[in-house]
Amino acid sequence: MQNGFCVILSKYRLYQGITLYRSLAYNYANFKMFILCVDDEAYQICEGLHLENVILLKPQELNDERLAAAKQNRRLNEYCWTLKPFFLEHVLNKYSFLHNVIYLDADICFFNDPSSIFDQQPDYSILLSEHDFLEKNSAVEQTCGKYNSGFIVFKRCPTSMNALRWWAERCIEWCSDSVAEGRFGDQKYLESMPYLFDGVRSITTPGVNIAPWSEGKYSFSNRNDKVFVNNNKLICYHFCGLRLVSRDRFALLLGDQKLNSIIHTPYTFVVQQTISLIEQLFPNFNGYFVESHFQDKAHLYEIGR
Repeated sequence: MQNGFCVILSKYRLYQGITLYRSLAYNYANFKMFILCVDDEAYQICEGLHLENVILLKPQELNDERLAAAKQNRRLNEYCWTLKPFFLEHVLNKYSFLHNVIYLDADICFFNDPSSIFDQQPDYSILLSEHDFLEKNSAVEQTCGKYNSGFIVFKRCPTSMNALRWWAERCIEWCSDSVAEGRFGDQKYLESMPYLFDGVRSITTPGVNIAPWSEGKYSFSNRNDKVFVNNNKLICYHFCGLRLVSRDRFALLLGDQKLNSIIHTPYTFVVQQTISLIEQLFPNFNGYFVESHFQDKAHLYEIGR
């Protein structure tokens, strides 16, 4: 069974996107990664890194003129969200050897082998990742949605193709990072999928897509050089709200914004290695950023301290 892991990268997500690739390559042998580069800098650097088992794409290859219009009238993050279902459908159509496509946000990192995700629920057509908000933040689900669109699995089947086309139409109609009429970006639409399509399941495998919005439910530990959450291996953590300020500093923007050395220290060390590698090949590249509306709320940390 071959799985295609799909990530969308701009130059502002490049350091973390390459770190995601490295974490997957370390933990999982049988994969292909498809990287959709939304700007020339991301494409040139990914190409220059000669990443094994990676296929690079550009938005023009998705062959939908509506996406060009979306690029003109949407913010970068909204444009990337809009691309998502078109990207996944394209990969499934073009690469017939794939059994699944898995969409991943660039700020996810694998700490263990993800094989169990696919093995434990064989009757799925689509696997969705629930946010599983802390009780004190449960109201956020009403605006942001029950499911997180940063980790989704689509099996090769007619149901998945129909769902992707439906999702693409919704995202073309409206995909904003504001909240309006029960919609939020590409994400809130996912709540309709279990009612519209057969075989849509929530991921039940423990340790998948743990994130700042849910990590308070877990105790993190190291056992024999593996990271555990409670008594289960941490398969992947979603570093949503982590921003790289420089090669030596990072900011946490979401959750309690406290440093968790079990996950943040190894992750940021590998990110720093990625930055050094890119600096050697592309010394003038700068992929650091923090959105202006977050700058006053950011908690800053030194990498390795």
